[in-house]
Parts: sequence; structure tokens; C-alpha cells
Amino acid sequence: MDLQGHRGARGYLPENTLPGFSRALEIGVNTLELDVGVTRDGVVVVHHDRGLNPDIARGPDGNWVPKALPINSMTYAELQRYDVGRLRPGSDYAKRFPKQQPLDGTRVPRLAELFALAQKNKAVRFNIEPKSDLEAPHETLAPEPFARALIAEVRKAGMERRTTVQAFDWRLLKVVEREAPELATVYCTEGKGSDPARVHAAGGKIWSPDFEMLTPERLAAARKWGMKVTVWTVNEPADIARMLAMSVDGIASDYPDRVLAQLKVRQ
Repeated sequence: MDLQGHRGARGYLPENTLPGFSRALEIGVNTLELDVGVTRDGVVVVHHDRGLNPDIARGPDGNWVPKALPINSMTYAELQRYDVGRLRPGSDYAKRFPKQQPLDGTRVPRLAELFALAQKNKAVRFNIEPKSDLEAPHETLAPEPFARALIAEVRKAGMERRTTVQAFDWRLLKVVEREAPELATVYCTEGKGSDPARVHAAGGKIWSPDFEMLTPERLAAARKWGMKVTVWTVNEPADIARMLAMSVDGIASDYPDRVLAQLKVRQ
């Protein structure tokens, strides 16, 4: 069972940060799940949203950013001026993760830094999502240059056999499949789009639906087509137990230790 630390270990430390990934490694995940963007000067960085999140990011003046600032509008040096080490008090985001420990002074890392951090752990894998949206094409690179930037970083670090690329924007996956066939691709879905038939028709081999949309019938259909199924983002023990009972291939969680606890119960 592939245990994925979602955005590192978001339940405990700031998401998509080096300390958060370190915590996930300490817990014992198989895979670090993360998201990437590309700055104006071409640096691949680890960050979930296409822009700096007002519930996470503070500027050099210490104030929370008033609105999302697109990552691709800033150079890497400019991006490093922002602190992403705590959740904005009183925000819905902060209420969702009351156990998250703040780490003031934490910055958005380069993907290369994460690869370097995990270099000593020869077994851990990376499930990387290049963040893009059909409805906001100006906020990211186009699929081809975006996918190529990610492929180049993975190859530079020699992490090809340890990396999968996942996306809701399947255009990026098609670029990866064409130009870097050594990288496995993961077809993400949510809501009404969570139909394994769509993934099968698109040529997908690994399907990653919102766990709430996975039914025994959909899982059986995916198995019929030879798909692996990994689910996101499963945090409550009862939901984790239900997914394990369905024998999914992988679980992404903000609290990966909870998944380990459920696995031990089932031994």
C-alpha cells in the first residue's frame, strides 16, 4: 500500500515545505505528494496554488497578502521574500488544521531542494502535480513548457524511476507520456468527473479520485481495466479504514501516521 504524505504532512507542519516533508519522512511514508509551479525566471518551485495563498503567505512587511499573487509573475528571488510558515489566524484553513505547528521564516522551496533533502532516503518516491487550470491559462506556463520544465528537473536529479506525475489537467500528462515515457502518470479526478471510464478512454493506467467519490462499483471497473487506484485526501480514521477495506493501492493523507495506525490494526 502506497502511503503518501499529502503536501508533506500538512496536518502537522506547513504544507509543501522542507520541514513538512521532513516530518513525513520521519513518520515513514512511501511517497511524498507535492505540487509545483514555475517562477518567471524558470525555477521549478514546490507550491500548491497557482498564486500565493492569502491564508498562508505573508509579505516582507509581515502582513498577509491581500490576494493571490501568481507564482509565474515573480522571480524566484522575489518569491523568497514571502513567509509561508503559518496559517492566517481565524481563517477557515486554520480551523481545518488546528494541529499544524507554525514555523515562521519558512520559504517556498525549489523542487531541487526537496530532491536533495530526500537523497539519503533511497526508497521514498515523489508524486508531483504541476498545477494548472484550463480556466486560468495566464497563471501558469502552457502544458508543453510546464511539463518540460518538470521533466528536466526530475532528470537532472536522477529521480526518473522514483517519480510519478499526476494532474487534473490531463494535457500535461500527455506531454509527459510523449516526452518522458520513463515517468508514470496519474490521472486525477474529482466530483462528477470521477469516472474510471474517462481515465480508461484517455489511456490512463493509474487513477486518483477524491476518496469520497470512490465506490465499490467504480473500483471494480478500474480493476477490470487493469488500473491502479490511489485516493486523496483521506484524514479521518473511519474513512482510512474504509479505503483500506476496499484494497486501494494508495492513500494520500495530511496525517500519514493515522494511515499507519489503521494498517497496524489490520495486521
